[in-house]
Amino acid sequence: MIRRGERLSYAAGDVGFNLIWQSIELYLLFFYIQILHLPLSVAAGIFLIGAVVDWLFDPVIGAIADRKAARYPMKLWVLLSGPVIAVALWLAFRSPPLEGFNLAIYAAVTHVALRFAYGCGNIPYAVLTARITDDPSEQLKLTGLRMQGAALGGLTAATIYALTSANDSPFLIGALILGVLAQPCFIITWLGVKERVAAPPMPQLSTAQEISHYFSLFGRTAALRRLLVTIVAAGLSTTVTTKSILFLFDRDLGNSEWGYWAALLPSAALLITAPFWVAISSRIGLVSTLIWAVLLHTSALVILAIFYAHGLEVATVILAIAITATCGMSIMFWSMVPIAIRDLETLPNGTGCAAHVYALSNVARKLGQALAPQIIALSLALTGGSDATAKGGAVLPGMILAAIICCIAVVLYRPTSERRSINESRQKS
Repeated sequence: MIRRGERLSYAAGDVGFNLIWQSIELYLLFFYIQILHLPLSVAAGIFLIGAVVDWLFDPVIGAIADRKAARYPMKLWVLLSGPVIAVALWLAFRSPPLEGFNLAIYAAVTHVALRFAYGCGNIPYAVLTARITDDPSEQLKLTGLRMQGAALGGLTAATIYALTSANDSPFLIGALILGVLAQPCFIITWLGVKERVAAPPMPQLSTAQEISHYFSLFGRTAALRRLLVTIVAAGLSTTVTTKSILFLFDRDLGNSEWGYWAALLPSAALLITAPFWVAISSRIGLVSTLIWAVLLHTSALVILAIFYAHGLEVATVILAIAITATCGMSIMFWSMVPIAIRDLETLPNGTGCAAHVYALSNVARKLGQALAPQIIALSLALTGGSDATAKGGAVLPGMILAAIICCIAVVLYRPTSERRSINESRQKS
C-alpha cells in the first residue's frame, strides 16, 4: 500500500504540469488567432510543427531517461525542468512588436521551446506511476489521484485567466502567475515520491539500435499497438472539444465572456468525476469503461448540435456532459499504459522500457493533439470563418467529426492491454 501522503506528493506534480498544459490546451490557439491575429492556417500549422518536434524528441527523452535511471531518478527531471518550462510559457504568450512572417516565426520558435521543455519534465513524471509501484490496483489509484491533481491545476489555470481577462495583456499576466505557481508543485513531487520498482537493466545500444528498439516494442505485443491507436483517437477528440470551448461560446453561441468561465469545465469535471470513473472501471474493467465514455461523449455532442440554440444554460449543461466523458476517456487510457509496460518488461529477455513506452504514448497523444487544431481550423473555414478576426464560422461540426472518429477507432479496434484485471491483482494480494 502506498501512503496517502506519497500519493498526494505524486499528484502535486500533475497540478504543476497542468498549470502549464492547460495554458497550451485551452488558450494558446485562441491567443494566436484572436490576439496575434495570425491566419487560421498559420496558427494551426504552428501546432503541427510543435507536434512534429515532440514526435522527434519525446522518444529521445524517453530513451535517455531510461538509460540514466540508475543515476538520475525520474523525479529529478521533474524538478530541474520546472523553471525552464515557466520561462518558455511566458515567452509563448508575449505579444512582440512584430508583424507578418517575423511574428509567425517568433510564435513557432517559442511554441517549440515550450513543448520541448514540457516534454523533458512530463515524460519522466508519467513514468513514476510504474516506478512507485508495480501493483495494478495501486497504479489505478495513483492515476485517478494524478488526474484529480491535473484537474486542480487546470481549474486554477482557467480561473486565473478568467480573472485576468479584463486586463490589457490577460494571457501574459496569467502565464507569468501560473509559471511561478507550478514550481512548488514540482518540488513537492521531488521530495515526497519514492521510486521503489527498479527497471530491468538496459543494454548499451547505438543510435541505430535505439531506433530499432523502439520499433521492436510494437512487434512484442498487439496490446501496445492497439493502445497507441486508442490514445491517438481519444486524444484527438478530447483536444478538439477542449480547444473549441472559447471558439464555441465566441462564435457558435455569441457570448465570448461566458466562454472564459466555461473553460473551467474540463478541470472541474475531472476533479469531481475522477473517483467515479476509477470506481466504475474497477467493476466493469478499463476497456468497457473507455467504450462507454466514448459513446457518451459522441452522443452528448450530437445532442448539443441539436439543442444549442435553446439557450446558453442548456448548451453549457450538455457541453459539461460531453467534457465529463472525455475525463473518463483520459483516465482509462493512461491507466492502461502501466499494464502495457509490465507486460513488456516481464516478457523473456525483457528490458527496462517504461520511459520508452510513455514516450510512445506521449507521441500518440500529441499526434491527436496536433490534428485537433487542423480540424478546428477546417471547421471554422468551411462554415464561413476563414478570416481569423471574423465572428463567422462554427466549431461544433469539427467537434462531432472528431468524436465520431474516436468512436469508430475505439469500438472497432479496442485496446486489449487489460490482460490482468484489477480484481485478480486484489485476490493475489
